[in-house]
Amino acid sequence: MGKKEIKPEWAHQVPDLKEYSIYQQEIVKLKKLCSSIQKEKSKEESQALKNYVIIRLIGVSENLLKSMTAHLIDEFKISAASMLKGDIMELHLDQLDELKSENITMGKIVTTTFGLSNAIQIALIFEKINGMKESYAEAKKKKRKEGRIQTSMLFFDWLQNLSPFDKKERNLFREADKLLKDRNDITHNVTDYHDSADSLLIKITDWQGLINMMWYASFIHLSRNRKKLQKQNATTCEQSFGMKLDEFYEITGKYTKN
Repeated sequence: MGKKEIKPEWAHQVPDLKEYSIYQQEIVKLKKLCSSIQKEKSKEESQALKNYVIIRLIGVSENLLKSMTAHLIDEFKISAASMLKGDIMELHLDQLDELKSENITMGKIVTTTFGLSNAIQIALIFEKINGMKESYAEAKKKKRKEGRIQTSMLFFDWLQNLSPFDKKERNLFREADKLLKDRNDITHNVTDYHDSADSLLIKITDWQGLINMMWYASFIHLSRNRKKLQKQNATTCEQSFGMKLDEFYEITGKYTKN
């Protein structure tokens, strides 16, 4: 019987999705830094700036992903039981009053039990939110059986199929996996980011686009039965994925349980 501990202080730290504009401002700043890197004559200064951009990019993105997952869980009333292993969550009695805070929601509580620091963890929580067919345990078992490293996750396969990108030319899972591992290596293994400033700018743009895909794909899917949103969703689907809603739902049905 698995147990998860409720930590109200962590839930308090999950930003509201309405703070998305802050994320956008940070992305603009990071893109401007890429221009500064191009002009920087000192190799040491240039290297330090590139490392900073990667660390900051993933740091602010992780907060956004937490906001997104918490919002989706709350907005679509996704049960904690469907998200978490086991059937018990522990709470210290001296923290009970903190749960009454308006800033703490079930979505924020559930989100804090997940790590979002690597591509597999991101895929796992979004697979659960979207009710996808293949569980992380099944994927892990399959990986061990085939004796290979993880090269994809169902959530990213779904996004890949919705996107206009050929997987051989742009593999979305590997792209996210490498970027997040680069950040971890810079932070924990004291390595450097060696690509050019132009390459870094492309990575920022691609990563921002991928996060937008995560949000819009999940929201359109989960709000399928909300008739008032169908017109808005149809427009968003055309703009984000270049397809009609019927095609979106047909593709999505191959990956989800319902």
